[in-house]
Amino acid sequence: MSKKTIFSLYKKEMLDIFRDKKTVLIMILVPLFLYPGMMLATMLVMNGITQDSMDKTYTVAIVESSESEGISQLLLNEEDEHEYSFDIKGYETRQGAQDALSAKEADAFVDTKITDDGRVCYEIGYFSASTDSVNAADYVDEILDDYRDLMRNEILAEEFGDYDSVLNPIVVSNIDVATAEESAGSAIGFIIPFMLITSIFMGAIYPAIDVTAGERERGTLETLMILPVKNSEMMFSKFMAVSTVAVFTALLNLLSIFCVGMYMYDSVQMVEDAYGQMNLLQFLPSVLVLLVCIPIFAMFLSAVCLCVCIFAKSFKEANNYSTPVLLVFMFASMTGMLPNVTLTPKTALLPIINVTLFIKSIFELHFDWQSIFLVFISTILYTFLAVIVMSKLFSSEDVLFGEGFRGVKLLEKRSNMKEKQMPGIGDVILMFGFMLLLMIYLSSALVFRLGIWGTGVVQLLILAVPVIYAWYMKADFKKLFSLRVPGIKYIPAGICMWIGIWLVEQVVLLLLAEWFPSLLETSESLNLAIMDCGFVSAFLVVGISPAIAEEFAFRGFLFGTLKEKRNPWIAIVISAVLFGAYHMNMLQFIGGFMMGIGIAYVVFRSGSIWVGCMMHFINNGLSVIFQYYPNILQRIPILGKESLETADMILLAVAGTIFIIIGLMIMKIKVKSKKRDS
Repeated sequence: MSKKTIFSLYKKEMLDIFRDKKTVLIMILVPLFLYPGMMLATMLVMNGITQDSMDKTYTVAIVESSESEGISQLLLNEEDEHEYSFDIKGYETRQGAQDALSAKEADAFVDTKITDDGRVCYEIGYFSASTDSVNAADYVDEILDDYRDLMRNEILAEEFGDYDSVLNPIVVSNIDVATAEESAGSAIGFIIPFMLITSIFMGAIYPAIDVTAGERERGTLETLMILPVKNSEMMFSKFMAVSTVAVFTALLNLLSIFCVGMYMYDSVQMVEDAYGQMNLLQFLPSVLVLLVCIPIFAMFLSAVCLCVCIFAKSFKEANNYSTPVLLVFMFASMTGMLPNVTLTPKTALLPIINVTLFIKSIFELHFDWQSIFLVFISTILYTFLAVIVMSKLFSSEDVLFGEGFRGVKLLEKRSNMKEKQMPGIGDVILMFGFMLLLMIYLSSALVFRLGIWGTGVVQLLILAVPVIYAWYMKADFKKLFSLRVPGIKYIPAGICMWIGIWLVEQVVLLLLAEWFPSLLETSESLNLAIMDCGFVSAFLVVGISPAIAEEFAFRGFLFGTLKEKRNPWIAIVISAVLFGAYHMNMLQFIGGFMMGIGIAYVVFRSGSIWVGCMMHFINNGLSVIFQYYPNILQRIPILGKESLETADMILLAVAGTIFIIIGLMIMKIKVKSKKRDS
């Protein structure tokens, strides 16, 4: 790539971005004025509500009786001490007081009666739909609590004299060893990650839309494509322009947050009351480390935004695509608000979450340099991978000028459809969405009502969705679902591939179970569900039905569509990721992803989904057999052990690799036949 060309294109992209007033507003005015204004306005509103609740005079209805004598005077006498006042109204009956409360003529009522053991009971009535009523009831309750304590202390003083030693034979006191800086840093780390990550996303998404969908909408993308520059140079210039805006927005947000924090610290008394005098210089290392990390994260976020927006054909469409991505970033940035979730070498490898916990950790003045280093390295790696994906997408004419996500055949009339057509990328997304909805909304309900057979019904629906979808759009069933008869060599090749992947998968899952023990709970619950229904039922529902339904959905409709639209390896990986995500738990995601890659590759080489069905059946069927007859597994060397040593895992991984290589070699064997089998 030519640096001079990239710099020229970069200047052009920056000028285009800054010509758009909307981008300038989002990039400058939002971080500098909107966020500080929102924070200050929220603080002032909360203070105003609190002060208003204290200044308001609350009307309290008293049900008059011999036991209620003195309650009115008690409430009036406590006004000065508690800083709120009451207007007392008397009612002869409880119903009258309750009617006044319902008619909002009173904020609360107090009814007095004698309990069976002779004590006076004060019942406080309130209207929960009214804030004033709830406040009035709380304030009355507070005064009566103080009155109860006073009476108790007087009785104890008469009986025991030094009653405090009787009530409190031991003294308990709490000592907060955290410094004011650490306490304030914990509060800062609670909310700042969410605000910062969300604002960086907002700063990156609009320039990303402008340099992708905006150029499509303006009709300038085609002009750029005929310039004597490489696609990679054009893509990199766009990435650098969006990253510049995102980094600049991040720095403005940091400055804005710092200014608001200083104002609150100097002007708001409750901040000083809560945290005391602080040495703000102790946060200087935190700010410096953050200044290094945030630009890297902003570049990662910019690449993600470009990857999403490059599919859109208009501003409106790009906004629609970016909304779910924003939600993902927002939810991930809220991880720091969860209790007991901290930055560790494990969480430092999770994208978005690692930056959230990193910000929380450094403002708590906890510097785990190993985890911080992993955050930097992993974020750089994710940025690099996102840039690679972005460059691949930008080099694809199908993405740049094709139908994109809008090619949803289901939205067209069936009479207008062509015979034996293939689905589009939009159809893949929509069909996968249908299956996820089935899993989320129907699976648990059907399993709850029908037991293991509910899972069988779900599998039938999963089979029906792609088949009906393909029928409606008049798809080429044989080509889409790879329904040809496989060559004979692919049977042993598929079995060897399954054995190899299964052995490697066991090693990976064992390591994950050691690192994340909580993942075993989900696996154990699934095993219990299989054991509770009987062998025949489990074998039919778990062993056979997914081998047909899930293969037709994932290696049929999804993979069959993707391999026609994308590079076969990209199609294999995407279908495997979706297959893993469909299982909706971490262990099965890893296992499904690994097995999904192997099955999809064999289906691609053989051109037959039936080999994939065979591999899927062997995988699920044997898992059921091993559950019901564990003695079979125990007789297998190494796998029969209760716990595996490191050497055992290495042997399993090596054996699995050998079987995979054998399977690949078998598929490369040339078989003389009148018909092609690969």
